[in-house]
Amino acid sequence: MDKNKNFLFHENQNQNGQNHQTDSQSAKLAVIAGAITTLGDVLATMASVLAIEEARQEQSENGNNGNSKNMQKQLDYLTSEMEKIKKHINLPRR
Repeated sequence: MDKNKNFLFHENQNQNGQNHQTDSQSAKLAVIAGAITTLGDVLATMASVLAIEEARQEQSENGNNGNSKNMQKQLDYLTSEMEKIKKHINLPRR
């Protein structure tokens, strides 16, 4: 009977050791999974920031082109009005 008790004691110790090792491995995996998740969140945040910056830059460029075109139209209009005034001033008086 002592052999059976001794065997059961060692078997129980082996199972406890395996449970402890399994718990340790699962804790390590949880830490690794948490680190990977955090890294993924950081990458997603960086991608969002880049997308916002690109959108702002695109809006800025489009806005500048629109302003340039509008300014050019105004300059063209003012130039044509000045030409009309010059012609009117240079007309011979009757």
